[in-house]
Amino acid sequence: MTPLPPQNPNQPFLPFADPPEPAPPEPSQPEPTQSEFSAPAPEQNPQPQPNFEPNTGPVSEPNTEPVSEPQLFHSFSAYAPIPERIPNFGHAALLAFLAFCGLLCAIALTHLAVHFHLFGVHNLQQAADNVHYTLGTEAVIYLIALLLCLPIFPLVWHKSFFQGIQWRGHTALRLRYRLFAAAGLCFLLAMFNGVLMPGPSNAPIDRLFRMPGAAWLLFIFGVTFAPFFEELAFRGFLLPSFCTAHDWIAEQITALAHPELIQPGQPAQHTLFARTVADVYLALPIFAFVPTHAVGMLPRTIFVIAWIFVSGLWWSSTVLRPSRRAAALVPPLDPHGHPVWSFHAMTIASVLSSVPFALMHGQQTSYALGPFLLLIAVSLVLSWVRLLTRSLASSVLVHASYNFLLFGFMFLGTSGFRHLDRM
Repeated sequence: MTPLPPQNPNQPFLPFADPPEPAPPEPSQPEPTQSEFSAPAPEQNPQPQPNFEPNTGPVSEPNTEPVSEPQLFHSFSAYAPIPERIPNFGHAALLAFLAFCGLLCAIALTHLAVHFHLFGVHNLQQAADNVHYTLGTEAVIYLIALLLCLPIFPLVWHKSFFQGIQWRGHTALRLRYRLFAAAGLCFLLAMFNGVLMPGPSNAPIDRLFRMPGAAWLLFIFGVTFAPFFEELAFRGFLLPSFCTAHDWIAEQITALAHPELIQPGQPAQHTLFARTVADVYLALPIFAFVPTHAVGMLPRTIFVIAWIFVSGLWWSSTVLRPSRRAAALVPPLDPHGHPVWSFHAMTIASVLSSVPFALMHGQQTSYALGPFLLLIAVSLVLSWVRLLTRSLASSVLVHASYNFLLFGFMFLGTSGFRHLDRM
């Protein structure tokens, strides 16, 4: 019997297929010579002859090169998509929209509670001065926004919500003693600030504490809900958004003014001029919220909307109209896909994100200078913790511990919140 030819293990076994043709000799091997008395050697690749008998073997397709056709959207497909840095201002705007949805739900629940005279409240004016309605409204806004964030942001980021905000609870647990020390530092700053630059004696926060049962509600809310959601908004979204925006603006300015500094596949270098432009541009909307009676609210709102519109056009021009320059700008990302910011961007972003944090709490102390500077300093410490540890849970722990120390000191000074006149 004639043995079967060897089969390729990667190909199916076909016992009735024609044997494979011999492979041509390697270029390094000398070709066989032919004398004039020897029979002519058969051609290595004979021309196929017409065969009218059925062929049971595999039929090979002719080796033809595909003809390339021009693409309709060649300018969009010529460059690979640029990796996205998260969170950015677009994600912060989405969070603000979800918080607005929570505000609508809170307003509806407030009207419903007033209709049923909950906590003895008969109108909206009484509800605005009632601590149960004040804290309840904030809690509803926070919870509704969080419940909407959990399913929506994973669809945008292609990763879980807590991975996108760099929660990293194990890091906070590992550094808990150092984080408690940072909270103690903030508490000492508050004590020195109270002595050197005390706030007003009859601030709105003081009147809120004097309501029956308000001290305990504020204590519970101040060490649970408030630290988590405030850190989520300011250190989870706003601070990274400022960092990313600063580096992005500096990259764009550098690519326009000094294209020789842009190396394909490498993070862009930032010039001093580019960093200065980024600093001024990002600070413009912050100055619009500085409280002053010289400028009304309408011009401020128009200015901020115009700034957002111009920023959106600038950003969309690099995303909707890809170019070689935009493709060469590779955002620096760590192995986990999180952005790596420059030191200058983190410094400026910490200051810029601390101003709205202090303004949000400044209403409680009538925007007094001493408490306002204290809030700026505490926010800078929280930003430093968030950026140094790359963990949002760490800044939440410092914030909650700082509030706990403040309420604990108040608890001891007022004999268990029974003599609030000593505040």
